[in-house]
Amino acid sequence: MTNLEFENLLQMKKVFVKDNVSLPSRGEAGIFDLKSKTTNDKFYLDVDRRGRIEFSKFKIQNRFAGNKLPLVRIDIDSAPHMNPDGSKTSRNHIHIFKEMENDTGNLPWAYSLEDFEPINFNRDCINFMEIFSGFCEYCNIIMNNIQGVI
Repeated sequence: MTNLEFENLLQMKKVFVKDNVSLPSRGEAGIFDLKSKTTNDKFYLDVDRRGRIEFSKFKIQNRFAGNKLPLVRIDIDSAPHMNPDGSKTSRNHIHIFKEMENDTGNLPWAYSLEDFEPINFNRDCINFMEIFSGFCEYCNIIMNNIQGVI
């Protein structure tokens, strides 16, 4: 995938396929089908709240169904991430697709959420629903039919 293809996919308005969506509670995970509002493109939203040692740990990921490659992923209370250039992120970071040679699809670049302005992140009060909402806004996922969780 190229950076231009990624940008086009990210900018698409996406909606949940199901009418009512119940997000996973702590200790659970789920995969939700999304579709573009304007094209036939399909996407997945992965929500994993199965932190075994740290219950505050979770990840949210948006994937393109056409190639199953991740576009964007947020990791909360995970291990710090080491970027290909040697720079290191905090435990709370966002992975964003970046075109690379020999791309394996594992989103090797990440940015500390504390420094990422498009998502309002308060490390003193990590709130799943606030981060989920910010992630959906960044990925252009419309949240009309979401049942929130604590």
